[in-house]
Amino acid sequence: MKTQDPELVISYLTLRQLIGWVGLLMPIAVRLGAFVFEGIHSTNSISAYYYTGMRDVFVSSLVLIGAFLACYRTPSASDNVVAVIAGLAAIGIGLFPMDPVYADEVLRNHPEMTGAKCYVNRGILHYHFVFVATFFALSFYLVYFRFGAFTPLNPTRQKIKRNRVYRICGLAMLVGFVAIGVLAVLHKGASIFWPEALAVAAFAVAWLVKGQFVLKDEARGSGHAAPGAA
Repeated sequence: MKTQDPELVISYLTLRQLIGWVGLLMPIAVRLGAFVFEGIHSTNSISAYYYTGMRDVFVSSLVLIGAFLACYRTPSASDNVVAVIAGLAAIGIGLFPMDPVYADEVLRNHPEMTGAKCYVNRGILHYHFVFVATFFALSFYLVYFRFGAFTPLNPTRQKIKRNRVYRICGLAMLVGFVAIGVLAVLHKGASIFWPEALAVAAFAVAWLVKGQFVLKDEARGSGHAAPGAA
């Protein structure tokens, strides 16, 4: 079995962990930051934090996730293409915001925000949902179907556990997507923050596990696993 440079192994595992950490911390950071600095208890979605003081945190986190995803590599060329497209979609989520929706606290303190005379600095509208749908669909595909695709014939016990986590995380993402759809159809205007947070958290946990932050394989004397096998 061809050995891999240990530094390269650490690098690609770190890249995966970074995707997970940024994804996990971003919803917490924007919600907590908006509450501490602006008194905003919640918004109707994670994307709505674009229209709070946490805009830069929201956008920069998505750009980071997108850049890291675009650098993700496996032995499968098709998986690499999917990762690049998912990465571009993540960047698009940040740069192409949803239509302006302001938190109740913002409207109470600044009722003129919705007026025609108030200039709101924002990106290009009307494409946000396309990027969101693309990102989550491709992320679900990678997590549920592809993360365990390169399992060796004699996997370690930790690898078997990781594959189970990928499936659980994929199902959790799917539950979040379905909940968002149900709320959009049956309760138009209802908050989708928590279903979104569930999907994002599941995505993040899958990447942390893929990077072996937990359930890490012990070092073997024969070398290191290939990048896609984790």
